[in-house]
Amino acid sequence: MIRTVEQYLESLNDGREIWCLGEKVSDVRTHPILGNIIKTAALDYVFPNHPEYRDLFVTQDEQGEDVNFLLTAPKSSEDLLRRRECFVAAMRSGGGVLLHCMGADALAAFTVTANSMDRELGTGYSERVENYRKLLMKQDLGITGAVTDVKGDRSLHPSRQKQHQDYYLRVVDRQDDGIIVRGAKVHISASPCANELLCLPCRTHGEEDKDYALAFAVPVNTPGVKLLAVEPVSRTYGEEGLFDYPKTSTRPPTESLIVFDDVFVPWERVFMCGEWQFSRTLAYAFASYHRLFGTCKMVGKLEAITGAAALVADYNGVDKADHVRKKLAWMAMITHMVKELGKAACLDPEKGFGHDVAMPNRMSINSAKYTFASNFHQMCQYAQDIAGGLSTTVPTYRDWSNQEIRPYIEKYLSAKDGVPTEDRLRLMRLIKDMTGNYWQIDTIHGEGSMAAQQMFLYGSADWDLLKAAARRSADIDGWQDDPVYGSLLSTDQVKMPPVDESYKSIPESKR
Repeated sequence: MIRTVEQYLESLNDGREIWCLGEKVSDVRTHPILGNIIKTAALDYVFPNHPEYRDLFVTQDEQGEDVNFLLTAPKSSEDLLRRRECFVAAMRSGGGVLLHCMGADALAAFTVTANSMDRELGTGYSERVENYRKLLMKQDLGITGAVTDVKGDRSLHPSRQKQHQDYYLRVVDRQDDGIIVRGAKVHISASPCANELLCLPCRTHGEEDKDYALAFAVPVNTPGVKLLAVEPVSRTYGEEGLFDYPKTSTRPPTESLIVFDDVFVPWERVFMCGEWQFSRTLAYAFASYHRLFGTCKMVGKLEAITGAAALVADYNGVDKADHVRKKLAWMAMITHMVKELGKAACLDPEKGFGHDVAMPNRMSINSAKYTFASNFHQMCQYAQDIAGGLSTTVPTYRDWSNQEIRPYIEKYLSAKDGVPTEDRLRLMRLIKDMTGNYWQIDTIHGEGSMAAQQMFLYGSADWDLLKAAARRSADIDGWQDDPVYGSLLSTDQVKMPPVDESYKSIPESKR
């Protein structure tokens, strides 16, 4: 089934408990702040129904019924590349796939981990995951992944927290028909506009933490689920919001602190419960899939900020300055690197857990994420430097709309001949918005911190190969058994004529 936008919007009127700025929200669709993100999320249902994008976003299930492609399990490089193309197209369009990024990544991670647990422990989780997938596809539900725990004292394991035991989501009771869970998740994107929450651990666990090794899915309107939406970055709406905050006015608040206040979950919706040995597998699989989305999200963002820097250089009349072109060249390089590394992660997938589901290459995808996260501050600095101080002191929409003072703004804030002052102001507002605190922090910590990428990069690197390369270069034995360097050709296989002995008479210093 492929739902219409209208069917999706109607599904959100379900009695869910959401709070925003200290007030309980009666209807997320008509709320002045949440309504913006609902509109953006609804793009998820525009693409599959649009004739130009239908072939990309829609596929068929085993019965030949139309389903959302992002709800299927990727099984090949082609599937990962198509998944990437969906993400890139939607994010370039203004931030779609909010409902099918974290959720689809969590669903894929459930599939990989359930197969591993079934194979090694004899559990039956794979059947549950696939039955749940069929439910999602049949009803075309909007899903998000609830991953990050609030953590409390980060120096302590979940079960050893001092103030209380609920800093990490956990099982508090097991019953014949299901489980009772308690805890909270934080920074959960798209939660106000989702139909379903797919919950999984954000870290590895020891046996003493087995009650926290937990994966399940519940509808957002489940009794006991409470969403506390984050403070909006912008509180201006309509044309004023689009002028002053062209990016952030249409996005936040996507995130929520989600409280699970003794929530009941039926067994058929439980996909891990106490199998602490596999929480690492689940967390790592999710991270690999979700960083693919992160790189896709950044394609549009990096293209926009690099393009804004180039456009403002033209508007300011400095586009031919050597130092400006060097900055723009560097920004274009970073943008291209992130784009190509994300593509490379799809072209060389991993199937390391023995399942037919394909995972993005961990080395490539973490390299892509680390590249943009570690360089985004510099991107912002260059954009601000090229734009100049006006990117901070640029007038607002209300200033521009006031006919008494507008002539002064029109006259004195113009620059290059032929460029309308309004266009220059709108571009300055974009740069101010895109290089602000919200986007810088989101870019660094979204899809995992840089420390997390470094951990993945170290763990994913082929150190045996790298050390073999060093041993061969230094003529130290040990490289011969390496499958790559041990099979390479060398100059030893070139038969040269005998050395001319007369050269021995030449002093060594002159040879």
